[in-house]
Amino acid sequence: MSQQLSQTTQTSAAPKIRTEVLSFHLGKEEYGIALSCVQEIRSFQAPTRLAGASAEVLGVLDLRGEVLPVVDLRQCFHMPAAEITAATVTIVVNLNHRSVGIVVDNVNEVVDLSPEQQRSMPAMNGMANHGHIMGIGALGGRMLLLLDIHRLLDGHDLAAAGAEAEVAEELEDCLV
Repeated sequence: MSQQLSQTTQTSAAPKIRTEVLSFHLGKEEYGIALSCVQEIRSFQAPTRLAGASAEVLGVLDLRGEVLPVVDLRQCFHMPAAEITAATVTIVVNLNHRSVGIVVDNVNEVVDLSPEQQRSMPAMNGMANHGHIMGIGALGGRMLLLLDIHRLLDGHDLAAAGAEAEVAEELEDCLV
């Protein structure tokens, strides 16, 4: 039986590979997202608010002709709002061929995590993870919470936010 359990554990764990992540802060916590999904990092620009949008969706921006939904990650994690400073940025990520802006307190650096620096997320009772925290990056005394940004933003109606803004833009064009 213990041999069977050992084999199950070995096959269910995904192989860890060297991974580049962009590290950023929300409050005192440091997070990381796969660099491969980062399109660009922009200074914070206040988005146009959409009536009826959920609290996480701050609104939309015009990014070179594309309507870009902007999400506040602090709201996604039920954190208190923070003052917008010169360090506040919007990270533009590509999710399934659609760009989305995520607002964070500040960006640190690109970190190259070796397989030895990647830890699995421990199972903990009462912890609301919903699968968006993939693991932990251990960098000496620092720990990065590694996010699956696709899974984190999957439940938010970002397509509706983009469509709402496009309809508003069309109406505005008609009025001019």
